[in-house]
Amino acid sequence: MDGRRADVTNSAFGAVYAVVDGTAYPVCDTAGYAPFGFGYRRCGGEQLTTEFVKEFLRTVWSRGIEFTTLDLEHPEKLPVSPRTVIDDNIGFRQGP
Repeated sequence: MDGRRADVTNSAFGAVYAVVDGTAYPVCDTAGYAPFGFGYRRCGGEQLTTEFVKEFLRTVWSRGIEFTTLDLEHPEKLPVSPRTVIDDNIGFRQGP
């Protein structure tokens, strides 16, 4: 708001920095917790995971895979987060 043109961005390596009038400056922050982290603390496998999920979704779309709910009498319980447990009753099939 002082008339300078400023943005906060990050590099491919996760370094968070400010760019003010075309000059990069370090940013000191206390980002707190976030999945995969911020700044230099980012997870080294983040890009690998992102590419895996993108390829999985491309495969699902290109092969016409459909997810269905299975009619199981006693499905196994799966923990998906510290406070959430779901039934393992989801399957998939390849469409026509």
